[in-house]
Amino acid sequence: MRKIECFKIRLLAGEMSQIWNIEQLHIIRDIYFDRHPLNLNPVVIVADPFLFVHHNRLFLFYEEKRNYSNGVLKMTCTEDLREWTEPVMVLEEPFHLSYPFVFEDEGYVYMIPETGAVGDIRLYKADDDTLEHFSFFRTLVSKDVIDGEVGYADSSVFKREGIYYLMSSIERAHVNYTYLFTASSLVGPYHEHLCSPLCCSAKLGRNAGSLLTDSNGHLLRVAQDCEYRYGDNVHLLQIDEMSKEVYKEHLIRENLIPTDIPFYCEGGHQYNYVFFHGKCILATDAKEYRTYSFYRMTHKMGLVFHKLFKKLSPF
Repeated sequence: MRKIECFKIRLLAGEMSQIWNIEQLHIIRDIYFDRHPLNLNPVVIVADPFLFVHHNRLFLFYEEKRNYSNGVLKMTCTEDLREWTEPVMVLEEPFHLSYPFVFEDEGYVYMIPETGAVGDIRLYKADDDTLEHFSFFRTLVSKDVIDGEVGYADSSVFKREGIYYLMSSIERAHVNYTYLFTASSLVGPYHEHLCSPLCCSAKLGRNAGSLLTDSNGHLLRVAQDCEYRYGDNVHLLQIDEMSKEVYKEHLIRENLIPTDIPFYCEGGHQYNYVFFHGKCILATDAKEYRTYSFYRMTHKMGLVFHKLFKKLSPF
């Protein structure tokens, strides 16, 4: 029986010096997909976790996807890392959503989710300080900018010295291309960087989270490894130079996801952190393969009845 690719989330905490070694961190919370084999339409993915600190609360935004439905974006938050609010849906569209990159700019909170199903890179804005709902605000990059391509994936923005750097990925023939756009305002207009595409690689071309800054002030990019399977692991690159005219980076570490730990044995594809209550909080996800026997059986029966109905229907 065919197994379904599922994802789960793990949050960990520790010192900044430990952040690249998951084995040294302690677990705060795990969020699982539906694990019961008899679920009819199970939640098979909880993934792409993003952390955001706002008004002394730690927010966790993530994708939730049922096997028969588009992904939606959910949020839960905490003030003490022990008690978490009940997850609420913060964004749903008639198309698939994932990768809820949330950030603050000029006093407002925004989100750039993955909206590759419609092609564009879109900006959403929080309705209020509860961050319980986001509304569409503006299209940042339309689908016809890159040679008529459709499907920007895993986009995030980084502001440095008044310039907004918008990074995204497009897949062509199983190879991921990292594109970079710049603008002098968050809302654009964005123009493709002279060095774009920055990377053309199934191993390093798709981001595994937003750009990060380490304790030494180095700017870092995390990339998900899709060379053999989707999201097998995460690699770390250091950005040596990023300006309106120049972009340089180099690989400094491979395989941040420790596959010798049972929770991560099938790999993962997200890695990002924030500081909260004096600790470095890390958000990761992990892959797992699961069989849903009752779902598979009812799905096959539904296909049989659908074919039979079409055959018997006079229309």
